[in-house]
Amino acid sequence: MRETRWSDKVIEAVAAILVHEKEVFVIKRQPNLRAFPGYMAFPGGKIDVGDHVGPAQHALLEAHPDAHVGALFRELSEELEFDVAAALSKGDVRDITLFGTAITPVFEKVRFTAFYYKIVLARKPVFKLDKNEISEGEWGTADSLCELFREGRALMVVPMRNTLLELARDISVTGCEPFNIKIPDGELACIELIHGLRTIPVPSNTLPPASTTNALLLGDRDQTQVLVDPSPESAEVYSWLINTLTRRRLDAILISHHHPDHHERAFELAREKNVPVLLSGITLQRIKSDFGEQYIANTQLIIITEGTEITRWKGQAIRAYELPGHDDGMLGLAPDNLAWFFVADLVQSLGSIVIPDEGGDLVDYLASLQRVIDLNPKVILPSHGIASGGTEILKRAYAHRIDRENQIRPLYRAGASTTQILDSVYPGLGEELKGLAEQTIHQHIRKLEADRESPR
Repeated sequence: MRETRWSDKVIEAVAAILVHEKEVFVIKRQPNLRAFPGYMAFPGGKIDVGDHVGPAQHALLEAHPDAHVGALFRELSEELEFDVAAALSKGDVRDITLFGTAITPVFEKVRFTAFYYKIVLARKPVFKLDKNEISEGEWGTADSLCELFREGRALMVVPMRNTLLELARDISVTGCEPFNIKIPDGELACIELIHGLRTIPVPSNTLPPASTTNALLLGDRDQTQVLVDPSPESAEVYSWLINTLTRRRLDAILISHHHPDHHERAFELAREKNVPVLLSGITLQRIKSDFGEQYIANTQLIIITEGTEITRWKGQAIRAYELPGHDDGMLGLAPDNLAWFFVADLVQSLGSIVIPDEGGDLVDYLASLQRVIDLNPKVILPSHGIASGGTEILKRAYAHRIDRENQIRPLYRAGASTTQILDSVYPGLGEELKGLAEQTIHQHIRKLEADRESPR
C-alpha cells in the first residue's frame, strides 16, 4: 500500500456555546467562506498569535488558557459585537467551562483543534452579526435546533450535533461523550453532516491534493441502500471498508463515472456482497475499454440515465442527473427537493478539476456547472473534500475557468505552443501535474477554436 497522504497541518480555534436559560445561540456561516461554508455553527474562529487578555481579570477565567480567553473575547466582539469582559463585570455571565475539544480527523487536508467553551448568560444579549462571516443567527432550544438537523435542513459538523443532542437532554451539562467522530479500530470514518446521508472518506488512488474519495451511503431505512463510488486504494483499505459496512445493509453500488478513483475494487465489492452495480451506459463502455471485460465479469449491471430514481431520502426520490464535462458519462444525484446535490467531480473543495482529453469537454463542463447553479440546491457534495452550503463553490469554479480562458486566449492568438502556455499560465507547477494541466489547456484551445478564435 502506498503511504496515505494524511494532513499534519493543524489550526487551533475556539467556539462559544452561548446559553441563556433553555436556549442556545447558533449561526449559519456565509457560503463563500473557505472553512465550513454554509454550515450551522457556534460563533468563534482561529486563535491568532497575540490573542491574550493578560492576567485573568475574573474568577471565571482563571481555569482557562490565556490565548483561548483572548480568542473568545476577540471573536465574539468581531462576529457579534458582544463584549464578554463587560458582561463579566456586570454579572451577566454565570459560568464559562470547556465543554469539549473537537479534533478534525486525520484524513482532512486542513485540520482544526477547536476548543468549545460553554458560556452561560444571566441576560440574553442583542447581537449585531458580522455579515461578512455570518448569514443568519438565532436563539432556539437545543431540541428545536436538533430538529432542523433531523429534517435535513442543517449542515453540521459532528461535535456541534453531539453538543446540541446533549444540551437537548440536559441544558445544564458541561460536556458530552462522544464529542468527536469515533472511528472503530479497523474501520473507516462514517460521517453524517446531513441527517440520513452518510459519507465514508475512502483512501483512494486519486490525484493530489486529494487523498480520499467520498463514498456516500444513501437511502431511507425501508428503501434501497446504495453505496456511491467505493474506491479503496489497497487490499488493506478494502478490508477497512468491508468492516465499516458490516453493520449496514447494502443493496446496490453506484459508480458516478469511469475514472478509477471512483470504482477501484467496486466490482469486487459488488461480487462479494452480491449486489448490482448502477452506472451510465457511457461509463460502462469506458470501463470495459480501459479495464477489460474481466474487470466487470460476474457482476449484475444496471444502466441508469437522466431522471432514474435511485432510492429515497426522507421520502424524496433521489434521481440521477447527467453532468458531462469532466467525464462524458458522469452522473450526479439529488433528491427532488434539492436539499443537497452530489456533483461527483464537477467541483472539489481542494482545488480545481482537470478537464481531461479522454471523455472531457470544457463546453459541456461549463454547461453542467451552470445547470446545477441554476437548480440552486441547498448543499453541494463533491467527491473530494467537504460539503458546502449553497452554490458558491460552483460559481467560483465557473469564474476560474473563464479567468483561465482569458489568460490562454492572448497566448493562443499569438501562436504560443502548449508548452509555452503551460509555463506562462501554470508557473512552478510540479512535473507530476504538468500532463494534467496540458490536457486542460487542450480543452481551452478546443473551446477557442469552436468560438472561432484563431492564432495569428
